[in-house]
Amino acid sequence: MRRVIVTRPREHAERLAARLSAIEMEPVIVPTVAFAPPATYAPLDDAVRHLDRYAWILFTSRTGVRVFFERMAAGPRALPEHLRWAAVGPGTAEALRGRGIREVWIPSRYLSEAAGAELPAQRGDRVLRIRAEAASPLPAERLRGRGVEVDEVVAYRTVLGPPESVPLLRQAVALGADGVIFTSASTVRGFARLIQVAALEHEIGRLTLIAIGPVTAEAIRALGWPVHLVAAEHSVDGIAVLFEGRHVDAASGLARN
Repeated sequence: MRRVIVTRPREHAERLAARLSAIEMEPVIVPTVAFAPPATYAPLDDAVRHLDRYAWILFTSRTGVRVFFERMAAGPRALPEHLRWAAVGPGTAEALRGRGIREVWIPSRYLSEAAGAELPAQRGDRVLRIRAEAASPLPAERLRGRGVEVDEVVAYRTVLGPPESVPLLRQAVALGADGVIFTSASTVRGFARLIQVAALEHEIGRLTLIAIGPVTAEAIRALGWPVHLVAAEHSVDGIAVLFEGRHVDAASGLARN
């Protein structure tokens, strides 16, 4: 069995950990990011009060879904019947369905720029985007370039390298972790901060670095690190597929056919 570090926040990591365990991998959860409230909820609360303005609402994460519905419950307010729902990928769509939203649009590629390019909004439509403070501007830019109005509101902040994860990382390395799975650019940056604090930079050269998709892979390369594996489908399932039906080369730690 090969041991891999899962960098997702603990509340989001369980499904990936279960998939890996089912294919005889050994996941070790070391959250490299945590979530915190925004400086103010005022813009989000204003958007919630005026949902009838919007044709579409676009979510870029499970956390955004959770915070949105928490602010809705503080009302409480009814959802407009005409409102259409969109998610950047299947995990976020699953979170919406868990809230009773049956029809959720997702792009053909689970990337933020694909959502901006492909969302079937019409010129003149108004879209509400629920995002993290440091989220990519690309979806809104693509939509505005198509003549769609976009209001963006911050639902949460991403905290990089939470201090409580430093001992978890040290323990994972001491146990002999073989690789690291990154599920966003922020998990990469958070990991970089953690290994610096833990004085473990020298360990990077022996770890297999795995990215959920090209944006995450680019964040890894921006640090001067190699990218060994990238999921073809940019999702938890896509990461699991990288290892299903493969064995792990004992010398390099890379999954090979």
